[in-house]
Amino acid sequence: MPHKLIFILTLGFLTLTLSCAQTNPQSFQCSGHDWKSVQDLVFPYLEDEMQTAMVMQAQSSEYQMSAAADFALTIEESYPDSVVELLQKIEGC
Repeated sequence: MPHKLIFILTLGFLTLTLSCAQTNPQSFQCSGHDWKSVQDLVFPYLEDEMQTAMVMQAQSSEYQMSAAADFALTIEESYPDSVVELLQKIEGC
């Protein structure tokens, strides 16, 4: 009996894992992000002068998030790959 339970649990886990893996990773929603999202992503990695430059750029572009992402990628310091990937997606919005 325990072997059947283990088999059923394993099969269920594999089915769930495969269905999650088939979910489209490209389903990024632009509506969930704004200029502040970009700011929150990159400010921990920027020096004070670059933070100020980014805020000034944001004011001049009327806080458009794609412009913020573009600027953040331009001044890229040492962002983790996950931040760069998210910025690239936001840039395309």
